[in-house]
Amino acid sequence: MLQVFTHANFRMMYRTKWYFIAFSCLSIAVAAWAMATRGFNLGIDFAGGTAVQLKFREHPPVEELRAALEKAGLGDISIQAIGDAVDNEVLIRVEQRRPRGAATGSEGGEISGEILEALKSKEERAAAQAGKIDLNMASRATLQEWLAQHLQPAAATGEAAQKAGEIAEALIRYRTEHKGLFGSLQEVASVPGVPQEAAALLASQSTLGRFAVRSVEFVGPTAGRELLVNTGYLIFLSVLGILLYIWFRFHKWLWGVTAIIALLHDVFIAAGMVALTGKEFSLTVVAALLTILGYSINDTIVVFDRIRENLRLYREVEFEEVVNASVNQTLSRTMLTSLSLLIAIVALLMFGGEKLNPMSFTLLVGVSFGTYSSVFVAAALLVIAARRFGSKYVKA
Repeated sequence: MLQVFTHANFRMMYRTKWYFIAFSCLSIAVAAWAMATRGFNLGIDFAGGTAVQLKFREHPPVEELRAALEKAGLGDISIQAIGDAVDNEVLIRVEQRRPRGAATGSEGGEISGEILEALKSKEERAAAQAGKIDLNMASRATLQEWLAQHLQPAAATGEAAQKAGEIAEALIRYRTEHKGLFGSLQEVASVPGVPQEAAALLASQSTLGRFAVRSVEFVGPTAGRELLVNTGYLIFLSVLGILLYIWFRFHKWLWGVTAIIALLHDVFIAAGMVALTGKEFSLTVVAALLTILGYSINDTIVVFDRIRENLRLYREVEFEEVVNASVNQTLSRTMLTSLSLLIAIVALLMFGGEKLNPMSFTLLVGVSFGTYSSVFVAAALLVIAARRFGSKYVKA
């Protein structure tokens, strides 16, 4: 069997434990300071607002885009490049606001429309006014309607509309297969399913915009607040359920309390690091925090189980010595389990992309501190509780 530490005999539960407790207190203080002063960079899921993901034909000029959006007066705006540099994609976020005279439900569509309009060049606006269609922005329905009007304007038959629909479908399929963009108007003539007549019309009466819309997301303020409150309830109920489970399993309430303190220690520090680094706090981060709860309690229970077994075998030995021996016995298993998980998390952090980066970072911090807390916080608190309240309250 693979072992990291063979016959480990570290003295971790004696004076050394106070150094670990001090480090944990310092980490918690830093996390609390970050959350109090910097706050969370709430994503669209919680803060409400509009997020538009755009793909550009060429490298997007971020500062130019920012200036155009600020000129449009859309309020607080966040622009970030996502994916690899060759992807030429940006994510634009606009915070929740209510346009004058507009219903709340219409805001997402209005703001996304304002964003797209603000980013258009003078040439693109002039082409739109001249009746030309943007092949990189047009939807299938828009293309079909435009083709039906321009190919056979006098023929209002169902056959003409069907033909226009087939050509529009061919164009959209080709655009999707080529990363969502036409590179040049000459490509239209080579699109399967587009007849020569339609290709010639599009070559003279269409244009190619600088960008295409990849996705549009909108979350209203009420939904965002409800989601944030429900997240708090979810974490509270998870912690309560874990507390009841440990109490039932070990038949001592102090075991449950020390395990929960270690769990909250892990989640609190992970959340604090998200605030400190300014990473987006989204639903994927909430999923990561709940994963940390599950991983940390699993590791803690392994250590606690070994303590309980050794307490039955060595009834006359000091509680502190039993805990120290149990931690040493499970140390190799804890390190191997954590290492294998951390390898997967680091790979996700490096190659998972911009969207998964906050979740991967949260998992990395949480799993690291979860491994640390199972050994140096939960077990140490159990020893401190035994000294403070007496061994009868902690001996299983």
